[in-house]
Amino acid sequence: MNGQQALGYTADVLDLSNMADRWTAFGWDVHEVDGHDVGAITGVASGLDKIGPPHMLIARTTFGNGVSFMQGQIKWHYWPMSDLDYAQALCELEGQG
Repeated sequence: MNGQQALGYTADVLDLSNMADRWTAFGWDVHEVDGHDVGAITGVASGLDKIGPPHMLIARTTFGNGVSFMQGQIKWHYWPMSDLDYAQALCELEGQG
């Protein structure tokens, strides 16, 4: 869940603030996690009970994460990248290890 939809913010169209409560109300086992933390995601997933209710993993993310000029910018959902944009984005992402 990154709070973004095609041309704007999800909150401008639909309130998803209580998604965990909604899934829990239907009997799901809900876990919220930082969607940028692979260790947290695998930790939750590996600890899930194979027997019992279905599971829901809500991964909270920031769109454009890791690229300074893209982070939180709606336009990058649909805006074409120039070669310079691509090179900068790749450089920033590769620098994260």
